[in-house]
Amino acid sequence: MRRNGCGRVEQYCTAVIMTLLASISLGAFDDSKDAIVKLEHAQAEAIVALDFETLSRLYADDFRFTHGTGVVHGKTDWLESLRTGESIYVSREHKALEVEMHGDLAVSYGQLHIHSYFQGEERWFMARYVRVYVRRDENWQLVSHRTVEQRDLR
Repeated sequence: MRRNGCGRVEQYCTAVIMTLLASISLGAFDDSKDAIVKLEHAQAEAIVALDFETLSRLYADDFRFTHGTGVVHGKTDWLESLRTGESIYVSREHKALEVEMHGDLAVSYGQLHIHSYFQGEERWFMARYVRVYVRRDENWQLVSHRTVEQRDLR
């Protein structure tokens, strides 16, 4: 006996269709997550290589960088500190990275091991951070970086 017009076959088909729709939606987010992960690695490499063209495209004009020391740079100030050699990065290696997708907004949580020179002083440290990306004109841009923990590795 069928109730409310639903039999076992219709319930099964509905369940299969809903599962397929859910997996298609999640697949779209996985593509975006992959894009953010690639941007995270590209940004780390561009800082070490001093690839200002890549960094200028990646950072939004309203980008804010809050360092573990509390110093806050905008896009122009941060790029200038790299250009002048005030900050020199030998390596920036991701030890952990997680990405959350929220439509046209992505939040990344990461941990980097960093080898750098700041004002001529060699430093090895770990930095945990939160970053916010926004999709603008079909391109992801980094709008905020906040170091939430910084610890010497020596």
